Amino acid sequence: MKTQLRKFLAIGAIVCAMPLASFAQDNDMQPADPGDTVVSAQDQQMDSSEAQQVAPPDQAPVSTQTFYDDLSPYGQWVNMPTYGYVWIPSAGPGFAPYSNYGHWVYTEYGWTWVSDYSWGWAPFHYGRWEYDGNYGWFWIPDIYWGPAWVCWRHCDGYYGWAPLGWHMNIRDGYYGDYGIDRSRWMFVGEGHIGDRNISKFYLPRAHSDYLYAHSTVVAGSHYDARHGVTYASGPRAEDVARVTHAPVRQIAVRPTARPEQRYDNQHLHIYKPEVTPTNQANPRPAPARPVEMNQVPKRSDYTPQRSAPVQQQRYAPVQQQRSAPMQRSYSAPQRSAPVQHSSGGGGGRHR
Repeated sequence: MKTQLRKFLAIGAIVCAMPLASFAQDNDMQPADPGDTVVSAQDQQMDSSEAQQVAPPDQAPVSTQTFYDDLSPYGQWVNMPTYGYVWIPSAGPGFAPYSNYGHWVYTEYGWTWVSDYSWGWAPFHYGRWEYDGNYGWFWIPDIYWGPAWVCWRHCDGYYGWAPLGWHMNIRDGYYGDYGIDRSRWMFVGEGHIGDRNISKFYLPRAHSDYLYAHSTVVAGSHYDARHGVTYASGPRAEDVARVTHAPVRQIAVRPTARPEQRYDNQHLHIYKPEVTPTNQANPRPAPARPVEMNQVPKRSDYTPQRSAPVQQQRYAPVQQQRSAPMQRSYSAPQRSAPVQHSSGGGGGRHR
């Protein structure tokens, strides 16, 4: 009888201890670092489910007037014969799209540019960028949303990207040169592509010519069947994970109801409305106060916003491992005017 009682008490103790052990195990789990790129499949599923629950209801399409109105405080709208109305940001002479004040995150759409500019929801996800030697970068509106309208390349140890120009789509690079000035490409060590402080690891643009010549196109893309557009999704998550030795976290994108872009390390909240060229309320959208080109301040060419000591500190290890040979084999590239496209369009639309 005593033996049976001891067995019963032992079994009861085990059963009672199971919830406590489970609780202790869960309690020992540390919260994920906000900048951590590791996330479980369960967390990804929960993020996706939560995003669907909090997404705003379908909204009526907006016209391009939204671009004109929302961006006016942050730059000048100019009417160019080739492109129509274009926007020149008041961001200083060192500005370059998909370079300053932002970083990449991996979302369900591929690598998505998260801008620190309050106006970043529009020019980095719609339209195209072109460059003028006197006035710097200017943005040409278009109506199709994408994670970033860029093209991607890869060479041994580095990923590179550059803004797609007017009427360009990613297929242009699969069968030939994009026609983008090589000095416009930005390259970074492949292990830093998901770093929130990615600008600290950019290679000097003087390397771009060599890196471009020794790189190949990253062919990853996503086809948006609803709008008939294709955009580059960038490096594969598994390829980046192989370098960083950690899974790449997929960030959930949550559409918002007003013009904004916020990133809280867990979700990307961004305004991504359906845009139409016109609507019944405004059949002829236009900027309220466009300016003449001669009223726009001229800007110098791109100048990195990093001091020499930072470059030496950051790049010395990389140069010793990978970049030293290229330093001996080339000189800084000569800058040339960007290719101008005489036809309109864009958005990577399938025809």
